[in-house]
Amino acid sequence: MTRARHCAAAAAVTRARHCAAAAAVTRARHCAAAWAGLAALALAACSGPAGPAGPERYRLTGSGEGWSVSAEDAVLEDLRPRYPVLLRQVFDPSLRGDFDLRAVRRDLEHVPVDRRNFDALNAVAIGYFELNQRAETHPGEPGYFDDSFRAAKLLAVPWRAYGEVADPALRDAIVDFFEDAGHGGKRNTASTAARLGPIVASLEAKEDDPVRRARIRDLARSLEAAPPEPERPGPEPDEDGFGPLPF
Repeated sequence: MTRARHCAAAAAVTRARHCAAAAAVTRARHCAAAWAGLAALALAACSGPAGPAGPERYRLTGSGEGWSVSAEDAVLEDLRPRYPVLLRQVFDPSLRGDFDLRAVRRDLEHVPVDRRNFDALNAVAIGYFELNQRAETHPGEPGYFDDSFRAAKLLAVPWRAYGEVADPALRDAIVDFFEDAGHGGKRNTASTAARLGPIVASLEAKEDDPVRRARIRDLARSLEAAPPEPERPGPEPDEDGFGPLPF
């Protein structure tokens, strides 16, 4: 009887140990599976395809040498309804009359800063790149002077806004634009990068943030070192000794 009890007790202990071991293995497997799931979620969050970025930023950094679409962001088509007159004047070479920038200037300097500021900045950038490339495609022709002058007027809009609005995100976006315009990645911007040097350098006096000041200083130095603009043939003088005015 004693042996039977001992056997039963030993069997019970063995079963308990087996059950405990099996439970431990099951828990370990469950934990491993849970951690694997969490790791997969974290990896997907970090390295998976990013969702579309919001519009409150400079949107042309990833647009390559063009300025209509950046990745899947149809920037130009998105902004046409907001600035129909400005963009029509930019893209239609036959429209060489008044160039009214009051709407984009008002939106870019709006306080408090919201989407309209960034829409205005991106519309200005599109206009600048389009006019600059058209002028550089036909240097010396009558349209060259008009397009170059209007491109310069567009550059003045974010330059002025930088001193009027101290919002950090907007200032970062404006510096993004000047970097994009100065680094020569967009069509026909390499030949005109040097002219941006004094404009960019003057932004440093308007900035207290050390990080943005460093960005501005670095860009200004690189623009100083850019090759000078090639000589352009001037307009033929008229009977008074002056060529046709560009505006």
